[in-house]
Amino acid sequence: MSACFIWICVPTLAVLLIFYSLTDVSKPDIDSVITSSVSDANTLGARAVPTLQLVFIFSRRGIRGPAFTYPSSPYHPLNTNYWPNGWVELTARGHVQMYKLGMKCRSLYNGFLDLIYRKDDLQANSTLFARTMMSASQFLAGLYPSRDYQLWNKYLPWQPVPIYPTYKDNQKIAYAMLTMKCPRFHEAWNKSVAKFLLKYKQNITDLLEYAKPFSGIEFDESFNDTESSWMTMFTMSESSFPVIDEGLPLPRWMDEVYQRNLTFLTRQAMWAASVGSDTQIRLIEGVYFKEMMSLMRAKIEGTLRPDRRMFYFSGHDFTLLGLQGVLGLAHDPSCLLKSRPGSALIFELHKNLQTDRFYVQVLYVDGSSPDKTPLELNIPSCDSPCDFHLLLNITEKYTNITDWKKECQIIDD
Repeated sequence: MSACFIWICVPTLAVLLIFYSLTDVSKPDIDSVITSSVSDANTLGARAVPTLQLVFIFSRRGIRGPAFTYPSSPYHPLNTNYWPNGWVELTARGHVQMYKLGMKCRSLYNGFLDLIYRKDDLQANSTLFARTMMSASQFLAGLYPSRDYQLWNKYLPWQPVPIYPTYKDNQKIAYAMLTMKCPRFHEAWNKSVAKFLLKYKQNITDLLEYAKPFSGIEFDESFNDTESSWMTMFTMSESSFPVIDEGLPLPRWMDEVYQRNLTFLTRQAMWAASVGSDTQIRLIEGVYFKEMMSLMRAKIEGTLRPDRRMFYFSGHDFTLLGLQGVLGLAHDPSCLLKSRPGSALIFELHKNLQTDRFYVQVLYVDGSSPDKTPLELNIPSCDSPCDFHLLLNITEKYTNITDWKKECQIIDD
Protein backbone atom coordinates (compact mmCIF):
# COMPACT_ATOMS: atom_id res chain seq x y z
CA MET A 1 0.00 0.00 0.00
CA SER A 2 2.77 2.48 0.95
CA ALA A 3 4.74 1.63 -2.20
CA CYS A 4 1.65 2.27 -4.34
CA PHE A 5 1.06 5.61 -2.60
CA ILE A 6 4.67 6.67 -3.20
CA TRP A 7 4.44 5.65 -6.88
CA ILE A 8 1.33 7.77 -7.31
CA CYS A 9 2.56 10.87 -5.47
CA VAL A 10 6.28 11.12 -6.24
CA PRO A 11 5.74 12.52 -9.80
CA THR A 12 4.14 15.57 -8.23
CA LEU A 13 7.52 16.56 -6.78
CA ALA A 14 8.62 17.66 -10.24
CA VAL A 15 5.69 19.96 -10.90
CA LEU A 16 7.28 23.20 -9.71
CA LEU A 17 10.41 22.66 -11.79
CA ILE A 18 8.26 21.91 -14.83
CA PHE A 19 6.05 24.91 -14.14
CA TYR A 20 9.00 27.29 -13.96
CA SER A 21 10.65 25.85 -17.08
CA LEU A 22 7.49 26.38 -19.11
CA THR A 23 7.00 29.92 -17.85
CA ASP A 24 10.54 31.04 -18.65
CA VAL A 25 11.65 31.47 -15.07
CA SER A 26 15.32 30.59 -14.81
CA LYS A 27 15.64 30.63 -11.04
CA PRO A 28 12.38 30.56 -9.08
CA ASP A 29 12.04 32.72 -6.01
CA ILE A 30 10.32 30.10 -3.87
CA ASP A 31 9.83 32.44 -0.91
CA SER A 32 7.88 34.89 -3.08
CA VAL A 33 5.77 32.03 -4.45
CA ILE A 34 4.89 30.95 -0.93
CA THR A 35 4.22 34.53 0.15
CA SER A 36 1.94 35.04 -2.84
CA SER A 37 0.14 31.80 -2.08
CA VAL A 38 -0.41 32.82 1.54
CA SER A 39 -1.67 36.23 0.42
CA ASP A 40 -4.11 34.64 -2.03
CA ALA A 41 -5.25 32.30 0.72
CA ASN A 42 -6.89 35.22 2.50
CA THR A 43 -9.27 35.79 -0.42
CA LEU A 44 -12.67 34.10 -0.27
CA GLY A 45 -13.28 31.95 -3.34
CA ALA A 46 -15.83 33.08 -5.91
CA ARG A 47 -17.87 29.88 -5.43
CA ALA A 48 -17.48 29.71 -1.64
CA VAL A 49 -20.95 31.07 -0.95
CA PRO A 50 -22.98 30.40 2.25
CA THR A 51 -25.37 28.07 0.42
CA LEU A 52 -22.62 25.68 -0.74
CA GLN A 53 -22.70 22.27 0.99
CA LEU A 54 -20.69 19.80 -1.11
CA VAL A 55 -18.59 19.80 -4.30
CA PHE A 56 -17.76 17.06 -6.81
CA ILE A 57 -15.01 17.65 -9.39
CA PHE A 58 -14.54 15.27 -12.31
CA SER A 59 -11.51 16.05 -14.45
CA ARG A 60 -10.09 14.71 -17.67
CA ARG A 61 -6.38 13.95 -17.56
CA GLY A 62 -3.94 16.57 -18.81
CA ILE A 63 -2.24 16.77 -22.20
CA ARG A 64 -0.56 13.48 -23.12
CA GLY A 65 1.34 11.84 -25.94
CA PRO A 66 -0.61 10.08 -28.72
CA ALA A 67 -1.84 6.51 -28.56
CA PHE A 68 -1.55 6.00 -32.33
CA THR A 69 -0.25 7.87 -35.36
CA TYR A 70 -0.42 7.24 -39.08
CA PRO A 71 2.72 5.43 -40.39
CA SER A 72 4.46 8.48 -41.86
CA SER A 73 3.81 10.80 -38.91
CA PRO A 74 6.90 12.70 -37.68
CA TYR A 75 5.50 12.40 -34.14
CA HIS A 76 5.43 8.65 -33.59
CA PRO A 77 4.24 7.77 -30.04
CA LEU A 78 7.58 6.11 -29.23
CA ASN A 79 9.66 9.05 -30.42
CA THR A 80 11.19 10.29 -27.16
CA ASN A 81 12.38 13.50 -28.79
CA TYR A 82 8.76 14.65 -28.70
CA TRP A 83 7.27 12.39 -26.03
CA PRO A 84 10.07 11.88 -23.47
CA ASN A 85 7.65 10.64 -20.81
CA GLY A 86 6.50 7.78 -23.02
CA TRP A 87 3.52 6.51 -24.97
CA VAL A 88 0.17 8.07 -23.89
CA GLU A 89 1.80 9.57 -20.79
CA LEU A 90 1.42 13.14 -19.55
CA THR A 91 3.72 15.67 -21.13
CA ALA A 92 5.33 18.56 -19.26
CA ARG A 93 2.47 20.76 -20.48
CA GLY A 94 0.02 18.21 -19.14
CA HIS A 95 1.62 18.30 -15.69
CA VAL A 96 1.44 22.08 -15.56
CA GLN A 97 -2.09 22.10 -16.95
CA MET A 98 -3.40 19.92 -14.13
CA TYR A 99 -1.44 21.87 -11.51
CA LYS A 100 -3.04 25.08 -12.76
CA LEU A 101 -6.48 23.45 -12.71
CA GLY A 102 -5.91 22.62 -9.04
CA MET A 103 -4.86 26.21 -8.38
CA LYS A 104 -8.01 27.43 -10.14
CA CYS A 105 -10.22 25.24 -8.00
CA ARG A 106 -8.42 26.53 -4.89
CA SER A 107 -9.26 30.08 -6.00
CA LEU A 108 -12.89 29.09 -6.59
CA TYR A 109 -13.46 27.27 -3.30
CA ASN A 110 -10.99 28.91 -0.92
CA GLY A 111 -12.76 29.47 2.37
CA PHE A 112 -15.10 26.56 1.72
CA LEU A 113 -12.07 24.30 1.68
CA ASP A 114 -9.69 24.77 4.59
CA LEU A 115 -6.17 25.95 3.77
CA ILE A 116 -4.75 22.91 5.54
CA TYR A 117 -5.33 19.50 3.99
CA ARG A 118 -7.46 17.33 6.28
CA LYS A 119 -8.30 13.79 5.24
CA ASP A 120 -11.95 14.08 6.27
CA ASP A 121 -12.53 17.16 4.10
CA LEU A 122 -11.62 15.68 0.72
CA GLN A 123 -11.43 12.29 -0.94
CA ALA A 124 -9.55 11.90 -4.23
CA ASN A 125 -10.10 8.99 -6.61
CA SER A 126 -8.64 8.03 -9.99
CA THR A 127 -8.92 5.37 -12.63
CA LEU A 128 -5.94 3.03 -12.67
CA PHE A 129 -3.94 4.62 -15.45
CA ALA A 130 -0.61 6.36 -14.87
CA ARG A 131 -1.79 9.46 -16.75
CA THR A 132 -4.93 9.89 -14.64
CA MET A 133 -3.17 9.19 -11.33
CA MET A 134 -0.41 11.67 -12.20
CA SER A 135 -3.06 14.18 -13.28
CA ALA A 136 -4.71 13.74 -9.89
CA SER A 137 -1.38 14.26 -8.11
CA GLN A 138 -0.74 17.52 -9.94
CA PHE A 139 -4.29 18.76 -9.43
CA LEU A 140 -4.05 18.12 -5.69
CA ALA A 141 -0.65 19.84 -5.52
CA GLY A 142 -2.29 22.96 -6.93
CA LEU A 143 -5.36 22.61 -4.71
CA TYR A 144 -3.43 22.08 -1.47
CA PRO A 145 -0.02 23.83 -1.51
CA SER A 146 1.53 23.03 1.85
CA ARG A 147 1.65 25.75 4.49
CA ASP A 148 2.09 26.20 8.23
CA TYR A 149 3.02 22.92 9.94
CA GLN A 150 2.51 20.99 6.67
CA LEU A 151 5.28 22.98 4.94
CA TRP A 152 7.95 20.32 5.44
CA ASN A 153 10.38 21.96 2.94
CA LYS A 154 10.35 25.72 2.40
CA TYR A 155 11.71 25.24 -1.13
CA LEU A 156 8.93 22.87 -2.13
CA PRO A 157 5.38 23.86 -1.08
CA TRP A 158 3.97 20.40 -1.82
CA GLN A 159 1.63 18.42 0.39
CA PRO A 160 1.12 14.70 -0.44
CA VAL A 161 -2.58 13.82 -0.66
CA PRO A 162 -3.71 10.17 -0.92
CA ILE A 163 -5.39 9.03 -4.14
CA TYR A 164 -7.67 6.01 -4.09
CA PRO A 165 -8.71 3.85 -7.06
CA THR A 166 -12.23 3.97 -8.45
CA TYR A 167 -13.89 0.99 -10.10
CA LYS A 168 -17.20 2.70 -10.90
CA ASP A 169 -16.08 4.66 -13.97
CA ASN A 170 -16.87 2.34 -16.89
CA GLN A 171 -15.70 4.76 -19.58
CA LYS A 172 -13.18 2.34 -21.08
CA ILE A 173 -15.87 0.19 -22.72
CA ALA A 174 -16.50 3.03 -25.22
CA TYR A 175 -13.21 2.23 -26.99
CA ALA A 176 -13.64 -0.01 -30.02
CA MET A 177 -11.32 -2.77 -28.79
CA LEU A 178 -12.96 -2.97 -25.36
CA THR A 179 -16.69 -2.81 -26.11
CA MET A 180 -17.03 -6.60 -25.85
CA LYS A 181 -16.40 -6.35 -22.10
CA CYS A 182 -20.08 -5.40 -21.98
CA PRO A 183 -22.06 -7.23 -24.72
CA ARG A 184 -25.16 -5.05 -24.40
CA PHE A 185 -23.02 -1.94 -24.74
CA HIS A 186 -21.18 -3.51 -27.69
CA GLU A 187 -24.49 -4.01 -29.49
CA ALA A 188 -25.60 -0.41 -28.85
CA TRP A 189 -22.13 0.91 -29.75
CA ASN A 190 -22.15 -0.83 -33.11
CA LYS A 191 -25.56 0.56 -33.99
CA SER A 192 -24.63 4.09 -32.97
CA VAL A 193 -21.24 4.15 -34.71
CA ALA A 194 -22.70 2.53 -37.83
CA LYS A 195 -25.25 5.38 -38.02
CA PHE A 196 -22.42 7.91 -37.70
CA LEU A 197 -20.41 6.23 -40.46
CA LEU A 198 -23.43 6.09 -42.75
CA LYS A 199 -24.48 9.70 -42.10
CA TYR A 200 -21.02 11.13 -42.68
CA LYS A 201 -19.73 8.54 -45.15
CA GLN A 202 -18.94 11.05 -47.88
CA ASN A 203 -17.31 13.50 -45.44
CA ILE A 204 -15.13 10.75 -44.02
CA THR A 205 -14.23 9.40 -47.47
CA ASP A 206 -13.23 12.85 -48.71
CA LEU A 207 -11.12 13.51 -45.62
CA LEU A 208 -9.30 10.19 -45.75
CA GLU A 209 -8.79 10.25 -49.51
CA TYR A 210 -7.15 13.64 -49.13
CA ALA A 211 -4.89 12.29 -46.35
CA LYS A 212 -4.09 8.99 -48.10
CA PRO A 213 -0.95 10.00 -50.04
CA PHE A 214 0.53 11.74 -46.97
CA SER A 215 -0.39 9.31 -44.20
CA GLY A 216 0.65 5.91 -45.52
CA ILE A 217 -2.64 4.26 -44.51
CA GLU A 218 -4.53 2.18 -47.08
CA PHE A 219 -8.01 3.25 -46.04
CA ASP A 220 -9.81 0.92 -48.47
CA GLU A 221 -8.60 -2.04 -46.41
CA SER A 222 -9.55 -0.33 -43.14
CA PHE A 223 -13.25 0.05 -43.89
CA ASN A 224 -14.26 -3.60 -43.75
CA ASP A 225 -16.37 -3.27 -40.59
CA THR A 226 -17.67 -0.72 -38.09
CA GLU A 227 -14.87 -1.20 -35.55
CA SER A 228 -12.00 -0.86 -38.02
CA SER A 229 -13.65 2.19 -39.61
CA TRP A 230 -13.95 3.89 -36.23
CA MET A 231 -10.36 2.97 -35.37
CA THR A 232 -9.15 4.58 -38.61
CA MET A 233 -10.88 7.82 -37.66
CA PHE A 234 -9.47 7.51 -34.13
CA THR A 235 -5.96 7.02 -35.49
CA MET A 236 -6.18 10.18 -37.60
CA SER A 237 -7.50 12.24 -34.68
CA GLU A 238 -4.81 10.82 -32.36
CA SER A 239 -2.22 11.84 -34.95
CA SER A 240 -3.37 15.45 -34.76
CA PHE A 241 -4.87 16.59 -31.48
CA PRO A 242 -2.10 15.58 -29.02
CA VAL A 243 0.35 17.30 -31.38
CA ILE A 244 -1.78 20.47 -31.43
CA ASP A 245 -2.25 20.37 -27.65
CA GLU A 246 1.51 20.06 -27.19
CA GLY A 247 2.09 23.11 -29.38
CA LEU A 248 4.03 21.23 -32.05
CA PRO A 249 3.78 22.24 -35.74
CA LEU A 250 1.57 20.06 -37.91
CA PRO A 251 2.72 18.87 -41.34
CA ARG A 252 1.80 21.34 -44.07
CA TRP A 253 -0.75 19.03 -45.67
CA MET A 254 -2.88 19.27 -42.48
CA ASP A 255 -4.19 22.68 -43.46
CA GLU A 256 -6.93 24.68 -41.75
CA VAL A 257 -9.74 23.07 -43.77
CA TYR A 258 -8.47 19.57 -42.94
CA GLN A 259 -8.21 20.40 -39.23
CA ARG A 260 -11.71 21.90 -39.16
CA ASN A 261 -13.24 18.86 -40.88
CA LEU A 262 -11.31 16.42 -38.71
CA THR A 263 -12.39 18.25 -35.54
CA PHE A 264 -16.05 18.08 -36.57
CA LEU A 265 -15.94 14.40 -37.52
CA THR A 266 -13.97 13.45 -34.39
CA ARG A 267 -16.54 15.19 -32.20
CA GLN A 268 -19.33 13.28 -33.92
CA ALA A 269 -17.42 9.99 -33.65
CA MET A 270 -16.80 10.45 -29.93
CA TRP A 271 -20.48 11.29 -29.42
CA ALA A 272 -21.54 8.15 -31.29
CA ALA A 273 -19.13 5.94 -29.34
CA SER A 274 -20.12 7.17 -25.88
CA VAL A 275 -23.54 8.83 -25.71
CA GLY A 276 -25.23 7.86 -28.96
CA SER A 277 -28.02 6.03 -27.12
CA ASP A 278 -29.52 5.84 -23.64
CA THR A 279 -28.12 2.32 -23.28
CA GLN A 280 -24.57 3.59 -23.84
CA ILE A 281 -24.98 6.49 -21.40
CA ARG A 282 -26.46 4.20 -18.76
CA LEU A 283 -23.71 1.59 -19.00
CA ILE A 284 -20.79 4.04 -19.20
CA GLU A 285 -21.53 6.43 -16.34
CA GLY A 286 -24.84 5.44 -14.75
CA VAL A 287 -23.10 3.76 -11.80
CA TYR A 288 -20.72 6.71 -11.30
CA PHE A 289 -23.52 9.26 -11.38
CA LYS A 290 -25.57 7.14 -8.95
CA GLU A 291 -22.64 7.11 -6.54
CA MET A 292 -22.44 10.91 -6.64
CA MET A 293 -26.19 11.33 -6.06
CA SER A 294 -26.04 8.88 -3.14
CA LEU A 295 -23.27 10.91 -1.52
CA MET A 296 -25.29 14.10 -2.03
CA ARG A 297 -28.34 12.46 -0.43
CA ALA A 298 -26.22 11.40 2.55
CA LYS A 299 -25.00 15.01 2.91
CA ILE A 300 -28.58 16.26 2.86
CA GLU A 301 -29.71 13.70 5.42
CA GLY A 302 -26.72 14.32 7.68
CA THR A 303 -25.42 10.74 7.35
CA LEU A 304 -22.29 11.39 5.27
CA ARG A 305 -19.32 9.92 7.15
CA PRO A 306 -16.81 11.41 7.15
CA ASP A 307 -18.72 14.64 6.58
CA ARG A 308 -16.67 15.64 3.54
CA ARG A 309 -16.71 18.93 1.68
CA MET A 310 -15.28 17.77 -1.65
CA PHE A 311 -14.85 14.66 -3.78
CA TYR A 312 -12.39 14.67 -6.66
CA PHE A 313 -12.33 12.12 -9.49
CA SER A 314 -9.60 11.91 -12.14
CA GLY A 315 -10.82 10.35 -15.37
CA HIS A 316 -11.04 10.57 -19.13
CA ASP A 317 -12.85 12.19 -22.06
CA PHE A 318 -15.57 9.52 -22.03
CA THR A 319 -16.00 10.13 -18.29
CA LEU A 320 -16.99 13.74 -18.88
CA LEU A 321 -19.03 12.92 -21.99
CA GLY A 322 -20.94 10.16 -20.19
CA LEU A 323 -21.76 12.34 -17.18
CA GLN A 324 -23.04 15.08 -19.48
CA GLY A 325 -25.08 12.41 -21.22
CA VAL A 326 -26.75 11.48 -17.92
CA LEU A 327 -27.70 15.15 -17.51
CA GLY A 328 -29.52 15.01 -20.85
CA LEU A 329 -27.01 17.17 -22.69
CA ALA A 330 -26.23 14.51 -25.31
CA HIS A 331 -29.56 15.04 -27.02
CA ASP A 332 -29.71 18.81 -26.61
CA PRO A 333 -29.09 20.30 -30.08
CA SER A 334 -28.02 23.62 -28.55
CA CYS A 335 -25.23 22.02 -26.51
CA LEU A 336 -21.83 20.81 -27.68
CA LEU A 337 -20.53 18.23 -25.23
CA LYS A 338 -17.25 19.28 -23.65
CA SER A 339 -14.24 17.16 -22.71
CA ARG A 340 -10.98 18.95 -23.55
CA PRO A 341 -7.75 17.68 -21.88
CA GLY A 342 -7.24 19.20 -18.43
CA SER A 343 -10.90 20.19 -18.15
CA ALA A 344 -13.30 19.65 -15.27
CA LEU A 345 -17.01 19.05 -14.78
CA ILE A 346 -18.09 20.35 -11.38
CA PHE A 347 -21.27 19.53 -9.46
CA GLU A 348 -22.18 21.77 -6.52
CA LEU A 349 -24.80 20.90 -3.92
CA HIS A 350 -26.41 24.01 -2.41
CA LYS A 351 -28.99 24.61 0.30
CA ASN A 352 -31.51 27.43 0.07
CA LEU A 353 -31.13 29.04 3.50
CA GLN A 354 -34.71 30.36 3.48
CA THR A 355 -36.57 27.23 2.30
CA ASP A 356 -34.06 24.51 3.32
CA ARG A 357 -34.46 22.99 -0.15
CA PHE A 358 -31.40 21.58 -1.89
CA TYR A 359 -30.37 22.23 -5.45
CA VAL A 360 -27.51 21.40 -7.82
CA GLN A 361 -25.45 23.64 -10.07
CA VAL A 362 -23.17 22.25 -12.79
CA LEU A 363 -20.04 24.02 -14.08
CA TYR A 364 -17.53 23.26 -16.80
CA VAL A 365 -13.92 24.49 -16.71
CA ASP A 366 -12.19 24.37 -20.10
CA GLY A 367 -8.62 23.16 -19.64
CA SER A 368 -7.51 24.94 -22.81
CA SER A 369 -8.71 28.40 -21.70
CA PRO A 370 -6.07 30.78 -20.28
CA ASP A 371 -8.10 31.91 -17.25
CA LYS A 372 -10.15 28.70 -16.78
CA THR A 373 -13.30 30.69 -15.98
CA PRO A 374 -16.09 28.22 -15.12
CA LEU A 375 -19.09 28.08 -17.44
CA GLU A 376 -22.46 27.19 -15.93
CA LEU A 377 -24.27 24.37 -17.73
CA ASN A 378 -28.05 24.33 -17.88
CA ILE A 379 -29.66 20.94 -17.30
CA PRO A 380 -32.49 20.18 -19.77
CA SER A 381 -35.91 19.72 -18.11
CA CYS A 382 -34.62 21.25 -14.88
CA ASP A 383 -34.68 24.99 -14.25
CA SER A 384 -31.47 26.54 -12.99
CA PRO A 385 -30.68 26.02 -10.19
CA CYS A 386 -31.87 22.42 -10.50
CA ASP A 387 -33.82 20.98 -7.59
CA PHE A 388 -31.99 17.95 -6.16
CA HIS A 389 -35.02 15.68 -6.09
CA LEU A 390 -36.03 16.65 -9.62
CA LEU A 391 -32.50 15.83 -10.77
CA LEU A 392 -32.85 12.43 -9.11
CA ASN A 393 -36.06 11.78 -11.03
CA ILE A 394 -34.88 12.87 -14.49
CA THR A 395 -31.65 10.87 -14.25
CA GLU A 396 -33.18 7.72 -12.76
CA LYS A 397 -33.43 5.94 -16.12
CA TYR A 398 -29.62 5.99 -16.23
CA THR A 399 -28.85 5.31 -12.58
CA ASN A 400 -31.30 2.61 -11.45
CA ILE A 401 -28.66 -0.08 -11.84
CA THR A 402 -28.28 -2.79 -9.20
CA ASP A 403 -25.95 -5.21 -11.02
CA TRP A 404 -23.84 -3.66 -13.79
CA LYS A 405 -22.34 -6.95 -14.98
CA LYS A 406 -25.78 -8.52 -15.24
CA GLU A 407 -27.09 -5.53 -17.17
CA CYS A 408 -24.24 -5.97 -19.65
CA GLN A 409 -25.56 -9.35 -20.71
CA ILE A 410 -27.93 -9.74 -23.66
CA ILE A 411 -30.87 -11.90 -22.64
CA ASP A 412 -33.00 -13.26 -25.50
CA ASP A 413 -36.75 -13.00 -24.97
